[in-house]
Amino acid sequence: MKRFLVAGMCSMIKFCLLCMRVNINIAIIEMVQTQNLTEEDASNVTLTTQVPTYVWDEETRQMILSGFFYGYTIAPVPGGWIACRLGGKRVNLFSLLSSSILTALIPWAAGVSSNLLIVIRVLDGMAQGLNNAATVVTLGKWAVPHERSTLVSIAFFGLALAEVISNPLSAWICSAYNWPLSFYTYSTFGAVSAILWVVLIYETPDEDPFISSNEVEYLKGFDTGDGENNDKNISVPLLSIIKSSAVWAIVLVYLAYCFGFYFIITEAPTFISEIFGFDLETTGWLMSILGIADCFFTLTSGVCADFIIRHKYLNILQTRKLFAFLGTGLCAFLLICMDFFKHSAILSLITLILAFGTLGCNHSSVMPNVLDITKHYSGVIIGIMTSVGSCSGFVGPTLIGALINNNNTYGQWSLMFKIIGGIQLFGVTIFLLFAKAEEQFHHPNKENISKQEMKSYKAIEDN
Repeated sequence: MKRFLVAGMCSMIKFCLLCMRVNINIAIIEMVQTQNLTEEDASNVTLTTQVPTYVWDEETRQMILSGFFYGYTIAPVPGGWIACRLGGKRVNLFSLLSSSILTALIPWAAGVSSNLLIVIRVLDGMAQGLNNAATVVTLGKWAVPHERSTLVSIAFFGLALAEVISNPLSAWICSAYNWPLSFYTYSTFGAVSAILWVVLIYETPDEDPFISSNEVEYLKGFDTGDGENNDKNISVPLLSIIKSSAVWAIVLVYLAYCFGFYFIITEAPTFISEIFGFDLETTGWLMSILGIADCFFTLTSGVCADFIIRHKYLNILQTRKLFAFLGTGLCAFLLICMDFFKHSAILSLITLILAFGTLGCNHSSVMPNVLDITKHYSGVIIGIMTSVGSCSGFVGPTLIGALINNNNTYGQWSLMFKIIGGIQLFGVTIFLLFAKAEEQFHHPNKENISKQEMKSYKAIEDN
């Protein structure tokens, strides 16, 4: 079925983008020269080795690594607006191709200057910042209401898979060959994926010449295929979106999710290695286990959520709230409980793995809920979510630096876990109180989508 291929290709794009994003976290270890150099070499490149290395102080390294998030915070809101008008296919293609080109330029930019490399990283963040909105806009035209959780989970599964594969793959390429090859490898894979995206994916079911007539009729029955791209001529009700409690419920629970996600994926290696004394290789494998847990919860939660909706055990809103609690809420509880396991490395690691894994349930709650309340303006809302959520990438490390500085103990880490858990509890509480699942912003040329939700349930009953 073509709609599952669309979700699978969205997943492949996300896999490529995350691999290109995090590759530098490993490659920079090989890029930085740690040996004593002459003054002439220290200003630029070491010429005595075949693969160039650079002399960057810690501040420069952190600017290179964090530069991505500056662009990633800026781009999503205008990107969502553009996706609503140009369509998810074009914006996804631009995001992937741009990121692939910029990734391939990193070895060259590093050789010119660290400042140019930082600029490249900022531009890459802007390119990738378009992806979330474009993905949801695309799925909005292919996913029927009772399959949204599954298709969104499939689409975001690529992120979880990249968490498992990217770090060990990057480390192997850098150690077995050289660090520039790692960037060229991922950029090539991204370019090939872009070609497949162009060939295989169409904006709507009506435009796809290879889709079966039965599937077209099936999707048309739920008004998923927007045969005429009327959205580009319709103004976005931005004021109504900003004033909507349902939108802010989504934005705040997503911000809470991001605090947990970025904190664990960024700081867990330091926690594992410095508090429990594991070596780098063991820490890397433990981080892969965290990614495997995320993969499991991402896919199974999507299938389970749609199973619950199809069999009408809960309605759509109740299902979204359930999986928001199982995701952000359960993660918060587990992080707060970390203090109870300070005397056991095994129990602490199991709790941390489960906390990170449960975050995958949010892909069956928060992202599909955007499509529940609006398909036609989903890109704008996703853009707002992504911009607000990415701010946690700056705030979290700042908190860590303030709390852990010169006092790197389990107790200080436990305090940080509690702070993140408290933020998550606040976000999920707001979602449980104010989330909605019916159409909030009526499109001038379309029926109320809530009628389509009822049609979806009717189709289930008829089958």
